[in-house]
Parts: sequence; C-alpha cells; structure tokens
Amino acid sequence: MPETGQDRPPRFVRTRTGRLIGGVCSGIGAQFGIDPLLVRIVFVGLTFFGGAGFWLYVAILLLVPEEGASRAPIRLRRSTWPKIAGVIALLVAVGIALSAIHYGSLATPAEVAAVFALIALVGLAARYARRRLKAAYACSEERSADLRLAGNVALAVAVTADVTLLALAGAWLAGIDRRLAAWAVVLAGVALIAGAFVRAPRIVAPALAFALAVVVFVAAGVDLHGGLGNRVYRPGALREVRSEYRLGAGHLEVDLRNVSFPAGDTPMRIRVGIGAAVVIVPDEVCVITRARMGGGYVGALDRETDGLDVRWSPPPAPRRAARVLRLEGNVGLGALFVVDRPLAGGFQPGLYGTNSACRGASGVSG
Repeated sequence: MPETGQDRPPRFVRTRTGRLIGGVCSGIGAQFGIDPLLVRIVFVGLTFFGGAGFWLYVAILLLVPEEGASRAPIRLRRSTWPKIAGVIALLVAVGIALSAIHYGSLATPAEVAAVFALIALVGLAARYARRRLKAAYACSEERSADLRLAGNVALAVAVTADVTLLALAGAWLAGIDRRLAAWAVVLAGVALIAGAFVRAPRIVAPALAFALAVVVFVAAGVDLHGGLGNRVYRPGALREVRSEYRLGAGHLEVDLRNVSFPAGDTPMRIRVGIGAAVVIVPDEVCVITRARMGGGYVGALDRETDGLDVRWSPPPAPRRAARVLRLEGNVGLGALFVVDRPLAGGFQPGLYGTNSACRGASGVSG
C-alpha cells in the first residue's frame, strides 16, 4: 500500500522559529524530538575536533532547505560547482593573503598592493551581495530568515574588510611617517564626531581600527623603512660586515660565522620593524647585546626575555682584551635571536648558546 501524506515522515528542514543562527539545531531537534540545546552542545563539542562541528553546521545550513522553502540554498547540480569552486578559490586567496601578512612573507610592494586590492575586492563583493539580498528579502512574501542571515553575513564581511584595510593602512602609515599618521588620526577623530551627528555608525569601527593601529605601531616604535621580505646575509670577511642591517617587515638573518673578528670592539646594529631578526655569531666572540623591543621576544645566547617595551641593557664589558661584538638590536614587533648555531627546527628558548667567550674574558655572562 503506498504511503499517504499522513504516513510519510516529515521532511527534514531548518526551522524558522527557535533558531539562533541558521535553524540547524532547532531543525534537528524538531525532526528527532529532542531539545535543541543538546544539539547545540554536541555541535560546539565537535568544533573542538578539527572544526568538525563548524563545517558540519555549514554543510547542513547550505544543503538543507529552511522551513517553507522549496529548495536548499545550494543544490548540488552540475551548474552549481563552478560557483562553489569560485567561492572556495576566493576564500583560499584571502587565507593566503592574511597568512602572508601575519608571517611577514610579503617580498615586494607589488605583493602588498595585491593584498590590499584583494581585501578591497572582497569588501566590494560583499556589498554587492548585501544589496541583492536586501532587495530579495524586501520582495519575499515570506520574509525568508535565510535571506536575512545571508544579508547580515555579507554586511559583517564588508565591515571586516573595511576594518582590515584601514587597520593595515594605519599600520603602514605609522611605520613610514609618524607625523602624517598623527594628523590622520586627528582626521579619523573628526570623522567619528561627524558620524555621530549624521548617524553613520558604520564608520565607527573602521575609524577606530585605523587609530588603534597607528597608536600601537607608534608606541612600539615600528619602522617600516628598509623593505619587505626575507633577507639573508653571509659575509665572509670583516670588511663585508655592515655597520647596520635594516628591514621593514619580514625575516632578517645575518650569519657571521665566517668572519674573523679582531681584538677589541666591533659595533653592529640590526633593525627590523615587524618580524624576526637572527644573528649567528662565532663561538670565540664575546657578544654584548643591547636590545630595544616594542613588543615580542629576545633570546641572546644564554639570556632571554619577552614582553612589551623591552629594554635590554648589557652586562659589564670584559676586563681584559677580547674579541667583542657589540650588537644593538631594535625590533618594533617580533623577535630578536642571537645564536651560535642555525635555528634548525624552529626557535628553542634558552638553547641559543653559552657566550663562553664573555665568561672567559670577564667572569660574567654576556
């Protein structure tokens, strides 16, 4: 006997009532007759296992229709896959861009400009989607909760793109010209005041992000002059050693193991705006390190420290003649490492060397 409408099990849908985000947990609860709170707890728990709960929630959200809708937001048809591939490619590109910013691996100004352009493109796409969704929601007789949710997500993405762009712009300006950055913060304050009068709350978060980035970079003493990327120097003689090595953002390494240092003092400065500076020194050289760090970590042979506004003063100089490298390190945000061996396998706090040449010369550690 064929099933009648009353005998057929109800179709699994995401409910419109009792939903917190997309109606997934409330829909599962209604389908199986359990408390949606328990379902939410399960999803939160699964999220701690490699994000499984998050991705499962997103999959159900996109593949299961909401209550009263004839179809799901995404129907897995042949014509749908190019759109899905395009969204995934865009997300991967944004992730790579953010990773490059985080690790300071941008090598050229063109790459930095490409990151800015990509973030701006994401913001424009989110605004366009927001307008389309808002119009669709206004024309919807049922006032679809999915359309409202998608519009809110698009708005959040657009605001995040604005905040990110202005924060990066403020950080760059503070690292290039502090005076101009200070005037820009004044203009941001004027914009906030004007926004209060014209009731434009959307400019508050971007303006605050810009001002906060400027304040943090100025307070940390970040100097972005000197270029971007990864740079490695391996001088083979004392005449090839520069008095100063500088990098705006990225990873800077100076390997001095092939240099024969003379008796007496040899000064050298190393400056990095954002990132890591590594100086590899010979065992037979006493290294006296003076460091200034806006925020981060310093590991100099047998000594280490970290925190904000770090001022590292050297111990007393050796009492008798020795080969001494007087190293002055200045890093805005990041890390400074002075080691007697390459940092193979990553950073190892407390295992950078002994600085035995200083102990043999003065009885104290450098």
